[in-house]
Amino acid sequence: MLAKVLSSQRHSLALALEEIKERIEDQMGDPDFILFALHPHYNYEDINHLVRKVFRTKNYAGFHSLSSFENDKVISGLVMCFLKFERKGKASVYVVEDIEEKGALEKTAEYLNQHSNKLHILVGGLCGHKLGFFLEELAQLLKYFPINNIVGGLSSGYTKGDEVLTYQFMAGKVVKNGFFILTLDNVEFDLRVALGFKPYGITYTVRSAKGYRVYTVDDGIKFSYVVKSFLKHIGDDNIKHLWFCPITVLDDQKGYVATMRTFKDIKEDYVEFFGPIKEGQHFKLSFATEEELLAESRKAAYEAKRVIKYPDIVFDFSCLARQYVLGEFQQREPEIYTNILDSPLFGFFTYGEVGPDKLYKKLKFYNQTSLLLSIKEL
Repeated sequence: MLAKVLSSQRHSLALALEEIKERIEDQMGDPDFILFALHPHYNYEDINHLVRKVFRTKNYAGFHSLSSFENDKVISGLVMCFLKFERKGKASVYVVEDIEEKGALEKTAEYLNQHSNKLHILVGGLCGHKLGFFLEELAQLLKYFPINNIVGGLSSGYTKGDEVLTYQFMAGKVVKNGFFILTLDNVEFDLRVALGFKPYGITYTVRSAKGYRVYTVDDGIKFSYVVKSFLKHIGDDNIKHLWFCPITVLDDQKGYVATMRTFKDIKEDYVEFFGPIKEGQHFKLSFATEEELLAESRKAAYEAKRVIKYPDIVFDFSCLARQYVLGEFQQREPEIYTNILDSPLFGFFTYGEVGPDKLYKKLKFYNQTSLLLSIKEL
């Protein structure tokens, strides 16, 4: 498979697409499939029309992203990944336009179970903070092992009016409350989960929770009171300070990768996270330095290289909070992956990551991880 990743930061989407079109024609000709990430400052109503007009194809899928990867660079603009199969590789797209539509969950599980021998890259929106629960329910309906072929992330964007711009785009559709799955057939692949954060201190038990919110812990203590005391010692109530110390939900089943949750908001009665929290779960606060995070990324890259020495393309789905913690070192992560694997790289900083546990028994919804996917056409 021939793969190229190109970007443009022109403010006009039409000019950005034309610029990339000229460059890819010289390098590849007509690709078989286009996957793209674009900043939500572009007018989403123009996207499908312009992509089809410029590239004259319906074989594409795209999504909103505040920061995306063009090989070893972090880009706020338009990043496009072009795939051209040279042997038996194939690409297709499965779309769920509304996760709340009757039968959406069961149909998605049936699709994945019927195509358990293929690679699935899932990209979805926030969906009113409901996609995390959808994915957890989906995990219970998967009937095959190992669950090592599903990976992806949630589109990242911002609030504009009454809309949160985390949409997906494909074949004339703008998906606002769902997701797409890019399915690749006849490819070899390897998937790695890089964490870096380590739990510290006392263990809390969730006593009262609903959705993504924790109300009380242990003996009915308001968790908001506990968290506000942390911020008081810092001297600043900016919630992003807590992105340096996400909670680590302790799995009851030995061997599973721990699930971290990123702080989203603090109210008088509850603390909200970027993922589901359930009553009875146990968690600790965790912490990592920039170098500890990058060391985990480096370890994941070397492990991937032992499986697929020369991948055709590499994907990275990394948390937006991880980007914040890395700060000025954020570009080091894609640099590490591209340098070690010597491959084009595409991906983005997400609002949540989708991937398996360490034993590949279960699909999970992550925060503050980096998921590394290596692909080579058979």
